[in-house]
Amino acid sequence: MSQESPELLDLMRVRSTACVGEHLTFPWSVRMDQGADTARFLLVLEGRSRLNVEGVKKDIQLFAGDIAILPRGDAHIYSDMPEHDFNGGDVPHRDAHIFSGHFQFSDITPPAIISRLPNILVERSSDGHRAQKLDLLVQLINVELGRPSDPLPGTLSRLTEVLCLQAMHKWMQQTITHDEALQALANPRIKKVIDCIHSEPAAAWSVESLAKVYGQSRTAFAAHFKFATGHSPINYVRQCRIRQACKMLQDTFLSVGEVAYNSGYADTNAFNRAFRREVGASPGAYRRMPRA
Repeated sequence: MSQESPELLDLMRVRSTACVGEHLTFPWSVRMDQGADTARFLLVLEGRSRLNVEGVKKDIQLFAGDIAILPRGDAHIYSDMPEHDFNGGDVPHRDAHIFSGHFQFSDITPPAIISRLPNILVERSSDGHRAQKLDLLVQLINVELGRPSDPLPGTLSRLTEVLCLQAMHKWMQQTITHDEALQALANPRIKKVIDCIHSEPAAAWSVESLAKVYGQSRTAFAAHFKFATGHSPINYVRQCRIRQACKMLQDTFLSVGEVAYNSGYADTNAFNRAFRREVGASPGAYRRMPRA
């Protein structure tokens, strides 16, 4: 299989990007709480930053052009670097220009891909193997933020989406050669099944109907699908339905009963139980939760 694995890369999409550029004057420190269903990113445009991620013992030093992505939106602090981090040399100007924000993975991105991403993904500007397109995206973001008039939010959002995708794609290309499950997920037949589920999560899918899409027996298909995604076919369908329900609860005024029906549940009580089991809250409570 090609190291590029276009089938697999095509499954990863992001949406709902929010971002902001900040000129930070020494001394400075910014804390970000755990994101609710969001990933976070940090791009150092000028200066340096220390990144402390909750649950990670060692701080990460970031320099101009470096990109850090937290796929699961872990709580973190980014701040100026103390003098002892400069290895005894002259302490440089410690103000910084930081571009940061959050994004969500789109509904077509399989949870199996998200779960395999590291807690912290760092792309260094000093990495000689970094794709030129990443450096170009950083330059374009810098130019947009430096406009005499206010930056165009839509332009920054699109640039950020491409920047984060390119960084995660590079990690995937480096990882897939020694990750058999990722290789299985890149199988075009598995991708075809996933595409069918994501396009119609509310359909009356069964192992048998999905096996027909895959083109093998129920037993062989179920085994291959679970190895690739980490879930049984029916459990995967259930997850996709709940993800679709979450989106409807956030973005529409449909009643819980209507959301249940549009998500493939004829019984609202069954939907409520499945939703609580997957999300940890009732549909009504989830709808009232503040968003990042």
